[in-house]
Amino acid sequence: MVVLSGCSKDKEEEATVTLDNKVLINEIFKAGMTWNPNASSAKSSVPINIEVDNTVAGPIGGTIHVLGSVTGTMNYDDESGVVQSGTLLLGLTETINDYAFKCNDQTFTMNGAPYLSLTGTFTLGYGGSFGTASSMQFGGGVRVTGPGYDQTINIQITIILNSGGTGGHVSGTVGGEALDYTF
Repeated sequence: MVVLSGCSKDKEEEATVTLDNKVLINEIFKAGMTWNPNASSAKSSVPINIEVDNTVAGPIGGTIHVLGSVTGTMNYDDESGVVQSGTLLLGLTETINDYAFKCNDQTFTMNGAPYLSLTGTFTLGYGGSFGTASSMQFGGGVRVTGPGYDQTINIQITIILNSGGTGGHVSGTVGGEALDYTF
């Protein structure tokens, strides 16, 4: 007697994996704000012309290479060296290579598609605080992969910085989804 049997696997429900656009933008913003790693020790004079070539390591691996320049003018108090006022213009590109980060307890990897452009205008007040006209614009694309996730995401956002330069208000679109929040 011959017994033939077969097994069939029920189709497992596919888990829905989501990527929080706020986490994605926060990672990109942090890299963009590293344009001058020596800012605390810099004693720039008028005019400002800083060539930027900085690589930021991802929290889990990979890098974001920030390249470009920062130009403008600064006005200092001659006695104290404190910034009185100034204007800085940013023109940067972020080339992202296998930059890994966590979102919703999942590991995602981001790569440039092909890169992000970052432009910005910063008005500076006393002590180097950022004025209300200070903003950054990000544009371009990234490819993000993770468990059950593989998307190319177009980004067009504006960030209006807070006076400390540590956050601000974000508006625009990421992957066609509108963003409007403060961080």
